[in-house]
Amino acid sequence: MKELGITGVLVAAWMVLISPAFGEEFKVQELNHGPNGFFVFDPELVRIKPGDTVHFVAVDRGHEVHSLPGMIPANAEPFNANLGDDLDVTFVEPGIYVFACRPHTPMGMVGMIVVGEPGNIDEINPSSLSGKAKVRIEALLTQVRSGS
Repeated sequence: MKELGITGVLVAAWMVLISPAFGEEFKVQELNHGPNGFFVFDPELVRIKPGDTVHFVAVDRGHEVHSLPGMIPANAEPFNANLGDDLDVTFVEPGIYVFACRPHTPMGMVGMIVVGEPGNIDEINPSSLSGKAKVRIEALLTQVRSGS
């Protein structure tokens, strides 16, 4: 085995030192059928740290993902993917982010990302949602409040 040399050792050491600066990566699948029924995100609740990235994967191509207006932290950037497209979002601002699939929101295709502390939990108001979406977001908020 060849020796790395001083440059190789320095590069390797630098990579080890900076790797914690990069956030972790998580995957949320957009599915026609998943563990919680039809037209779901899996998982529908993700807890991450600021700087982590979520890969929204359109496993079944009839879906998209977007943040819901008024249901993300005040200083956060909204996100939006086109139908059938995957989307990578790096979350910087702590708080709760509610997301949905436009064509399937009434069927309850919604989810939630909790970044660090859920400081904006009291601003998340699912009453503007209908049917299964409202019920699902209320259930997710209950989970977040209970810490489970």
